[in-house]
Amino acid sequence: MKLTIDGRQIVCREGLTILEAARGAGLSIPSLCDHRDLAPLAGCRICLVEVEGRRDLAPSCATPAEEGQVVRTRTPEVLALRRKVLELILASHPYACLVCAEKAACEDLKSTIRKVGEVTGCVLCPVNGDCELQRVVEEVGLDRVDVPAVYRGREVRRDDPFFDRDDNLCILCGRCVRICEEVRGAAVLSFVHRGGRTLVGTPFDRSLLDSGCRFCGACVDACPTAALVERAVRALPRPTGAATVVCPFCGQGCRLELRTRDGEVLAARPADGPPNGGQGCVKGRFLVRGALAGPGRIREAHVRENGRLAPVPFDEAVDRAARGLSAAAPEKRALLYPSQAALEDAFAYLEFGRSALSTEAVETSPVAAIWQRLDALEAERGLRIPAAGRLSSIGGAKAVLSWRLNLPDDHPLAWLEVVRAVRAGARLFAAGRVPAGPVGAAAVVLDPEAGPDRIARDLPADGPTIILFDAAAAAGPRGLDALEDLWTIAGRTGARLFPLGRTANGRGIHELERALGRPPYGTEGSSVRARLAEGAFDALVLAAPAPDFGRGGPRFLVCVDTHWTAQAEKADVVLPAAAFAEAGGTWVSTEGRVRTYGPAVPAPGSARSDRDILAALAVRMGRPGPAARDGEALLAEIRRRVPALAGYDPASPGDEFFLREVRTDKPPRAAAGARPAPDAGRADVLRGYDPLAASRSYAKMRRAR
Repeated sequence: MKLTIDGRQIVCREGLTILEAARGAGLSIPSLCDHRDLAPLAGCRICLVEVEGRRDLAPSCATPAEEGQVVRTRTPEVLALRRKVLELILASHPYACLVCAEKAACEDLKSTIRKVGEVTGCVLCPVNGDCELQRVVEEVGLDRVDVPAVYRGREVRRDDPFFDRDDNLCILCGRCVRICEEVRGAAVLSFVHRGGRTLVGTPFDRSLLDSGCRFCGACVDACPTAALVERAVRALPRPTGAATVVCPFCGQGCRLELRTRDGEVLAARPADGPPNGGQGCVKGRFLVRGALAGPGRIREAHVRENGRLAPVPFDEAVDRAARGLSAAAPEKRALLYPSQAALEDAFAYLEFGRSALSTEAVETSPVAAIWQRLDALEAERGLRIPAAGRLSSIGGAKAVLSWRLNLPDDHPLAWLEVVRAVRAGARLFAAGRVPAGPVGAAAVVLDPEAGPDRIARDLPADGPTIILFDAAAAAGPRGLDALEDLWTIAGRTGARLFPLGRTANGRGIHELERALGRPPYGTEGSSVRARLAEGAFDALVLAAPAPDFGRGGPRFLVCVDTHWTAQAEKADVVLPAAAFAEAGGTWVSTEGRVRTYGPAVPAPGSARSDRDILAALAVRMGRPGPAARDGEALLAEIRRRVPALAGYDPASPGDEFFLREVRTDKPPRAAAGARPAPDAGRADVLRGYDPLAASRSYAKMRRAR
């Protein structure tokens, strides 16, 4: 389809608005109420344009682009009307700096006075320089406001976790209200009062916390001013760099943009692109900085001297660790490694256990057990559950069954797809737990103990149905039975099963272990964690959250971690590990999306990547093996040995490579006699960093649930 905008002929696909067509061609039309995730509203009227053949000016955000259309965006009438509309908007917004002829001269002062709590001008505003309203004022060319100014003088709300609300800066564009309801399915925010007293608030003027807010930050990102702003932004300098990484707090693989300065992460924002498309959750947005630079970070190596841990040079700590590990018999050595580890680090751990420790007692976190249990279900009972699926497919389902899930908090990206499906007319069924909010309130509640046949009768038989379940369904003693019940329900209704992993790389590590011939989780008698409590090992390399060993713990403990934990405090040697954003690597999401990222910031102190730590240990033990390779070489070896990664090229652009379906003639070994492992803690524990314990704001939010 062809149309002409400002004398330039452009080509666009059908179904776009004039605003979308113009921006796709690199032409700028200012707007304040338009947002890519929201339906057109035509509320602010800043985007008015002149369309040939039409008597009135048209809002470009809500006017479809048509074949042969002639559009003018910068006629004198259009520009004059935009300025007048913008004046009216700014009448109740501090605008002195926006139209000040000397605003450029304040640039050197911004960093010193931006922490002021009350904003009366741009120079005091925490988003100065990154403000959408500033850009619109500059684009429109507004240099004076003739409408009398009205300052509301409302108190800034600071009673909620993570971010502040300043109604004095709100321009009532409605983007925060709409994105909370239409995209996130929460409907916490709304317009309250009437006329000149209208503002964005909550029912009965309750706090956001008491109104059911999950603090995903979508409203903050949608706000074109600083009416909603992250509290920490006021106390930090402005970022000068940015890097994209994979969020480590769950298995959905959201892209995060880390904003950095002088080698330090200042803030995290949901990045554009698949799978999250600019959306995130409270953990990925507000807790990343604490995980990297918060208190409790291990920055130096330590060894135990005279009953106390003392800092020592890294090489000295490695020597001590190598001697202690070598002193134990191979059958008395064990290794626990994190399910959030990159594939390169996981491969190094597995090879280090085989070559340097000469032990098969190597285990990852139990919360990653769902993928192993799916394999065991096929091996033991002949039931094949596809462990693959695209999150975007949930949005096209006719019915969705949430099986014992707290979707909004534990799987927020999957929840967004559920909201999209419900908005499109799908029915939501909930077994075990009912999601909070208006979308969850409309769910049909099912009893998970009613049996698969009864549940199958309640589900619709027409159209695609998706059953969502997570690691909790597979990790318990009845894990296989629960999965078989779900398989039965799917067989009765034609539904598709969609497993949701909780760990950042649980699925990738499973594919790696399977390719290396390792047995599924807990299949060789009891698990490593269970045997630790029985005193089965003399030496342990601990790099993952673990329960208290009690009196049966190892005689020699090497802790490789990012943060101090109760186990690290008891260790004989503590080796500081680089966090996810400091080491880089390759991660595989729940849906099988594979991505490789480099380091965003340097590791603090003497901290190093897990693979570098293992390489140093192996050399000191006289058995370097594959663990001595760098990350690039390790990934090349992984790609060669893991069939599901065949064809993956980390240098190719985009995020559209998914694990390949691999069927083997040799099924995994049975898991019938395995004893379940002790609980290793909550899934959102990131190695040694516990966000619930580290963040008072996050703990407050979780308690409110």
